[in-house]
Amino acid sequence: MTHRQWSRTWTAAFRWLVVGLAVAAVAAVVGCGRRDAESAGEGAGGVSGPVNGGTAVVALAADPDVLNPLLSTSSIAGLVIAELHDGLTDMDEDLSYQPRIAHRWEIAPDGLSITYHLRPWRWSDGAPLTARDVVGSLDLFKDERVASSRRGLYRDIVRAVALDDSTVRYELARRVPDPVQATWHHIVPWHVVGGLDPATVGSWPINREPLASGEFKLESWTHNRELVLVRNLFYPGKPARLDRVVFRIVPEETSRLLMLETGEIDLADGVAPSAAARLSSREDLRLVVTGGRRIYYLQWNCRNPSLADARTRRALSLALDRERLVATLVAGYGRPAVGPIPPALWNHHRRLAPPVCDPDAARRLLAEAGWLDGDGDGVIERDGLPLRFEILTRGGDPARELGVVILRENLAAVGAAVEVRSMEHVAGLARLRDGLFDAYFGLLNANLYGNPAPYVRSSAVDEFNQGHYANAGIDSLLDLALGMGDREQALPVWEKLQEDLVIDPPAAYLFYADNLVAVRGRLRDVRPHLLSPVNNLSEWWIAPPDRRRGPSAQAPIR
Repeated sequence: MTHRQWSRTWTAAFRWLVVGLAVAAVAAVVGCGRRDAESAGEGAGGVSGPVNGGTAVVALAADPDVLNPLLSTSSIAGLVIAELHDGLTDMDEDLSYQPRIAHRWEIAPDGLSITYHLRPWRWSDGAPLTARDVVGSLDLFKDERVASSRRGLYRDIVRAVALDDSTVRYELARRVPDPVQATWHHIVPWHVVGGLDPATVGSWPINREPLASGEFKLESWTHNRELVLVRNLFYPGKPARLDRVVFRIVPEETSRLLMLETGEIDLADGVAPSAAARLSSREDLRLVVTGGRRIYYLQWNCRNPSLADARTRRALSLALDRERLVATLVAGYGRPAVGPIPPALWNHHRRLAPPVCDPDAARRLLAEAGWLDGDGDGVIERDGLPLRFEILTRGGDPARELGVVILRENLAAVGAAVEVRSMEHVAGLARLRDGLFDAYFGLLNANLYGNPAPYVRSSAVDEFNQGHYANAGIDSLLDLALGMGDREQALPVWEKLQEDLVIDPPAAYLFYADNLVAVRGRLRDVRPHLLSPVNNLSEWWIAPPDRRRGPSAQAPIR
């Protein structure tokens, strides 16, 4: 029922704030999905209710980068980590925080501290999980030697103190609107990492062989092939129903669809909208549309002199045909984007219209910024240098591979010479983190807090501001909005911030994409959600008659 908040949020890792109209919309989607799941499962094969056992196979588009939450940046790693780790609290399907490892907490009257009381808990190797693990984990997230991309998220926490083995107090630098959200972080096993040098975190054993505190633990990881999760026998809560979950790495979208239709996999996330009608017509499959927080965007590297000024970036954004991208890449399952806070979140600016493709206006603005085609070769120049740059993107994703062709065509129409570099997912993310790009065409999973600070704050270059965007006015608006506990009062500040990001854009936000999840009928009680396509993995079950595949499968799955 819960979602391991950070992981499912960042992934590309990365996670921002919610609610209002979003809750109603999410509830409608989830409710519909739940009815479908229940009607598909009741009575089938003579089984009237959930039973334990069996193996589910879930397709992943790429290998996780690393399974250490201190270091992970990919959304795929976040999805897997979420199933291995519990937090002190976790976000439920109604987007509220519920007790998890902590059974209760209290906030000090002055709002400057929050104290959590932990349940008895164990790691998957049987060692106790105590307040020392919690305090040590926060210290590592804040440690400059670790250089976690999430380090800046905890700037409001002065420190955490273990009052005893089951009690942790977080001391805050200032009053924050939501102390529970502000103090959420992953917990790593201190008895394993406490004696290790934080400067060598890139080679720690938990990067590839993590311990677990959630319903599942990692049994094996064959890189670029599969990860196998099994039930965590030391988990103190309600145990997972499935014996095993296989995350199979299938980079090619066409292969994922074929394996889904032949029964080799049971669930595929990010299904191509072009396949939606075909899959929906099959009686053995169910297609669930979860709207929400996926944003296709073109990140600018502001350290590139050609892209450093706001007018140039704004002009290039005006050259992009968002309506065509939505129609071509996601068959209408989406809408043009205007900024980094998507419509599912409470503080999305609902009166701010997305930029309309206007090449003439783009050319005029480029000319104002000094870009002219002096030699008539079709490429504009400024100070003798042509507007020439490279777009980095991920290979193996048809939407990105086709989308980058459209982007290059749009940009060429206003005089920009664009090359494309397509790379394997993990290698591309590494290049992005190192700042070795001009522009990056990717997919952002906005966090559930409606807080774009990790992407747009000037100081967030060690988080997800890989383009080194810097705007003191945006920083001030972030500080003001994030310090306001009353949403009604904060909303105009958030709206002003989004308006200013249109004028001085760190990225060209292209479109908000729906997520399509295909589920085979043999899986019961599967509820894909805004939080994650495998949101309630521990509740999935398979009736005994369905635990072997049909004749089209290459091998049975128990």
